[in-house]
Amino acid sequence: MRTTLKTTLILALLAAFGLCSALAHAGGTTAGTVYLEPKVGMYANSSKNISSMFSYGAEAGYFFVDGFALGLEGLGYSVTQKRYPTTAVNTYENVGAFSPIAWARYHFISDEKVSVFAGLGLGGFFSGVNVPRNGFTSNMTEAAEVGFNVYLVNALSMQLAGRYQHIGEFSDKGSDNWGGNLALKYGF
Repeated sequence: MRTTLKTTLILALLAAFGLCSALAHAGGTTAGTVYLEPKVGMYANSSKNISSMFSYGAEAGYFFVDGFALGLEGLGYSVTQKRYPTTAVNTYENVGAFSPIAWARYHFISDEKVSVFAGLGLGGFFSGVNVPRNGFTSNMTEAAEVGFNVYLVNALSMQLAGRYQHIGEFSDKGSDNWGGNLALKYGF
């Protein structure tokens, strides 16, 4: 039921993204622009102990020069992973986590209706339970993403980004995550 609700939410946001792209007016990647963006995301991963990951949160940032921004993202995570010790009744558990990440993004294509960007991020991943189950409660996380913004009005855009994020050690105690996020970006 929860997965169906999350999938429906993502599909509805993607439909709104497609329908609103015709309303585009002007972009907002100029030097001196501050932005805020609430976002949601879903991820697949390489860990045999994690079933799914869903993220929600926001980012704030500043364009220092035309097309180049630094931002700070704070995401909450809902992680479904194998319970330890496992029981016959309930093999999986939901774990809440928080991940602050500092981002550097460059918008290498930017015009009045769309901008395309690439970014690198570095931060942490913190939870009350080991994530993955054989990992740790405090982890370093590295991330990279590529995405685009479609401007709905002068200062408002829909953003879709594909992301790779590594959590924890580069061993079976860590997790490689592939997915993406959808955001509504407001610049002022």
